[in-house]
Amino acid sequence: MPIVPWREQMSLNYPPLDEEHQDFLNVVNQAPVAAHAGDFSQMDWVFEKCYDYVRNHFAHEEDIMERIQFPDMEAHMNAHRTFIQNISEFRQRYENARTAADKKKAAIEAADFLNLWFLGHILSRDRLLKPYLVRLRNLPPRMNYNS
Repeated sequence: MPIVPWREQMSLNYPPLDEEHQDFLNVVNQAPVAAHAGDFSQMDWVFEKCYDYVRNHFAHEEDIMERIQFPDMEAHMNAHRTFIQNISEFRQRYENARTAADKKKAAIEAADFLNLWFLGHILSRDRLLKPYLVRLRNLPPRMNYNS
């Protein structure tokens, strides 16, 4: 998979989420490089960053959806849960591989999944948030976010 550059159509025009998305895109872009090179320590890092993203970004995004009363919140949260399930399955397949060739194959499949998921999620699900994010201007900031 080719490296995916950040494009303006990916932007939600809300810097805290855009910065988190850009950081994760960096991870997504490192995954195929590591996978095709058989760099398993780098792939381990990719998987750890996926779990960090799930813990931090998904929680942040879901908090924002609640605050802006996003009407499609439940479906969006279901998409997050599906990602968690999928990346966990890819990681399990990767970690349970018996040979380096099988591990590399599992890493490549995980990298392909991350690339397709990121583009699909950002350009479809997350883009739906954009018109609602203007509501944050009228809400008091949360102490733990730069809203």
